[in-house]
Amino acid sequence: MTFDMGRAWNDAVKILAANKDVLAIVAGVFFFLPSLALSILAPGTELEAAAGDPDRMQAALIAYASQFGWLFAMYVIATTVGTLTLYALLGRHHRPNVGEAIKIGFTALLPFFASSLIVGMSFVVLFLLVGLLAGATGSSAVGIILGIALVGLFVFVSFRLILVGPIMAIEGIYNPVAAISRSWSLIKGNTRYIIAFVILVVLAMIIVGAVLGMMFALVGALMGATAALWVNAILSGLLSAVMSVIMLSIYCAIHQQLAGGTSQADLETFE
Repeated sequence: MTFDMGRAWNDAVKILAANKDVLAIVAGVFFFLPSLALSILAPGTELEAAAGDPDRMQAALIAYASQFGWLFAMYVIATTVGTLTLYALLGRHHRPNVGEAIKIGFTALLPFFASSLIVGMSFVVLFLLVGLLAGATGSSAVGIILGIALVGLFVFVSFRLILVGPIMAIEGIYNPVAAISRSWSLIKGNTRYIIAFVILVVLAMIIVGAVLGMMFALVGALMGATAALWVNAILSGLLSAVMSVIMLSIYCAIHQQLAGGTSQADLETFE
């Protein structure tokens, strides 16, 4: 079937409007609080200072990872569980309660990481092969051209696999290879429409986020360094939560449309 951008957007808006109370709670726990904690406990001031200097940036990244790697890992786990939890809450026809949805999120966590690892390692191997080929030919141009092509391929594949999370959390397909295959099949024939749709939404959110960021930065600057840290952390956490909920609602709407699910307008809200 042909992907309908207007229908997907309308379904996403209905999802948000119908379930805003529960979405606010889950997003606050799994997106806002982890983002706030990461910003306050592990501020990236040294990374910002090293921007533009590759050597300093490498040293700053190593130092940051050694000091805050455990906290960043907890952040990734929390937001991933939250993502899968929201997919289950938003997309399952049999409406789970929050506890059941969180259980689904934890159940899908390792399979979701496995699917990401499969795709990531595949591209690592491809980039290594490109490097070997460029070295064998002695031509940097070959390496650059193939590298750019691989980056383009990675973007294409990433969009073809955006439904892996919904497929696991909504359909209960926890086999990473099966979930990857199903996402690839569902999006087949509609890749360009989905890429355009997602890019438009992301650009709109980036613009709104940038405007709000400048406003909060000005307020923070007038309040002193400590206050600025908290203001920026709160803004970052709020934007992370809001944007995550919007994007996840959109992915659920895309899955619902391509998988032939019932319209969100016909579904009941959370129990």
